Amino acid sequence: MTDTHVFMVVFQIADAREPDEYAVRLYGDGGVEEVMLAGPDSAGVFEVEFERVDRSFPAAVLSAVRDLERVFPEATILRVEPDDLVTIAAIAERVGRSHESVRLLVRGERGPGGFPAPAGKLDAKTQAWRWAEVAQWFETYIGPVPGAEHAAFLAAVNDILDLRRLAGDAIDTPDIAQAMASLLPEQLTVAARAAV
Repeated sequence: MTDTHVFMVVFQIADAREPDEYAVRLYGDGGVEEVMLAGPDSAGVFEVEFERVDRSFPAAVLSAVRDLERVFPEATILRVEPDDLVTIAAIAERVGRSHESVRLLVRGERGPGGFPAPAGKLDAKTQAWRWAEVAQWFETYIGPVPGAEHAAFLAAVNDILDLRRLAGDAIDTPDIAQAMASLLPEQLTVAARAAV
């Protein structure tokens, strides 16, 4: 069974300036259908909205990333939207609650308690959470959250995209590479060995 999945992929091409050149490449490629390209902005960042028919949301996202890398081999895929980092305001918007309601849940002054710990701070006052953890907490304790069923998959994909982008600067010896690879989940290491 196949379904239609809609999502956005954000990528960057260094020094990209003329949008028509990239639109011709994307829209002229016979293998990429049902897309809408926006950009580049002043940093060479593009957004591509996909409406892709595939057997599952993960399959649609992964095939779209592969297609973009084929059409734009010089591109760096930055992330698949929606972003995993969320503030209280973003959480409130995604779950359909007021800012105050979410703030009380975060502080444990309402609801069952045990709200996920923040992932960090955006500035001195603004905390951020991982949406995948927040969505799971809401699903467990409050009820269904529309559109949250793929939150963990998107967080994992975006983490992998970050790792690909940063690995060159982070890994300077084979020992470090091996030690970092040992931190990967078993499902990924087994799949990587099977693909060789």
